[in-house]
Amino acid sequence: MTLELNAYNWLLAIAPVITLLVSLLVLRWEPTQAGAFTWLITMVIAYFFYGMDFRGLVLANSKGMSVALYVVLIIWSALFLYNIVYESSAINVIGSTLSGITADKTMLVLLLAWCFTSLLQGLAGFGVPVAVVAPILVAMGISPLMSVMVCLIGHSWSISFGSMGSSYNAIQLVTGIPGEKIAPQMALLFAICVFATGFEVVYIYEGKAGLKKRILLVITTSFAISGTMWLMCIIGVAQVASLVSAIVGCAVIALWTKHAKRKGKSQKQHVPERTTKQMSFHQAALPYYLVIGVTLLMQIKPIKNEVQKLYFGLSYPATVTKLGYLVPAEKAYSKISWFIHPAAILFFAAIVGGILYIRKLGVSKTIFRNAAHNTIIKCVPTSVAIFTLVMMALIMGDSGMTIMIAKGAASTLGSFYPFVSPFIGVLGTFITDSNTNSNVMFGLLQYETGNLIGVSGTLLAAAQSVGGSLGVSIAPTTVMMNTANLGIYGKDSEVIRKNLKYCLLNAALVGVAVWLIA
Repeated sequence: MTLELNAYNWLLAIAPVITLLVSLLVLRWEPTQAGAFTWLITMVIAYFFYGMDFRGLVLANSKGMSVALYVVLIIWSALFLYNIVYESSAINVIGSTLSGITADKTMLVLLLAWCFTSLLQGLAGFGVPVAVVAPILVAMGISPLMSVMVCLIGHSWSISFGSMGSSYNAIQLVTGIPGEKIAPQMALLFAICVFATGFEVVYIYEGKAGLKKRILLVITTSFAISGTMWLMCIIGVAQVASLVSAIVGCAVIALWTKHAKRKGKSQKQHVPERTTKQMSFHQAALPYYLVIGVTLLMQIKPIKNEVQKLYFGLSYPATVTKLGYLVPAEKAYSKISWFIHPAAILFFAAIVGGILYIRKLGVSKTIFRNAAHNTIIKCVPTSVAIFTLVMMALIMGDSGMTIMIAKGAASTLGSFYPFVSPFIGVLGTFITDSNTNSNVMFGLLQYETGNLIGVSGTLLAAAQSVGGSLGVSIAPTTVMMNTANLGIYGKDSEVIRKNLKYCLLNAALVGVAVWLIA
């Protein structure tokens, strides 16, 4: 027997996606509940209708756990590092220093909502950027609603390469595309998003008049950010592409304001009192310097060649379903390198940075305990959701369900599909509240569909991740968390409604680019 494209097989294949949509959007289940239920439904369909035997299910679930572990380790380590910095009050020092650069509020909005949020995304993600920056904007006199809006839109270009590349790693793992192939394509598509979000932040805050005044600043900074991101991807350190690009963006805006002050156009703003008076900006940022430094160190060929030999990864035999769908064997699947894996670098920076905070700056020794506690509370539910969704995705892939959906999409949309691909990424993030989960759900689908319609699967996988990144600006849970953080309960729907037009516009711009390239 063989897998044939017909309405019956296609509806069965897409049933898990529909189940997830209904459970999250209609029944309003938590992602952990929705993920677990959909995972069970997927196994039932794969076993009874797609010819997957018990052995195949076990192997697919094991693969899913391997992929999920790779990603979850990054998320836990990234958030632990951020919590170390937060508990030491170093984040207050960083934020107050940046907010004190200029009295020009539009400049500060761009600096904080567009670049500094992205810097934090590069390091931690997980809702941290908006949670940190939005209150700073409110303290500057900007309305809570607008503060949440500009932060969500402003950092949406940095999600995929953020959290030390958790979403970027996820798209690689589910599609099998090497990082050196997909990363540069993602960077080129993200360049569109960088320009668009920069102009949108200015427009939201200052309107059309602001766009005319800030056009050169936004263009200059966008070129610097985009160029840096592309360079990071080319040299093989895409996991710090958002971080380094955001740092460059902050530097460009800071230099611009310095030039403006010399001309008498701006004055330095009063810097809020720091909670840790003895801590300088560079001392506060030390753990992040460590992340960048160690990451770059590990890319030196002799070092990289040696440490790459030390890894953990399971190998899997080939499987074939009763309907004849073949899954090739995998060697060292989703391998975790002990020294190169982002989690190892993040954890090292957190420990060393925390020790230096304690010994050199007199920070309380409780920062490690508090950071660990806050990390566990926030990461456990998300980790459960990631594990179930990844296992669901791997079962769909290994049973032939994903290729069936791809065949249906290819036959229906044909050459128009490339334009739609970023919107699928947006949908995935809207459903799961995670670019990583969106990539896990739809990454292989995008890749397979591209191959079926004669378009680069790598390009469509890149579009998937870029679209998923943009979708964070309207992700319900993220929005609700940040509106609650600012005390504007019940305003989440208004934020989503207002941000939706910018999100869809940006996805359309990326879609046009993908369609033209394809």
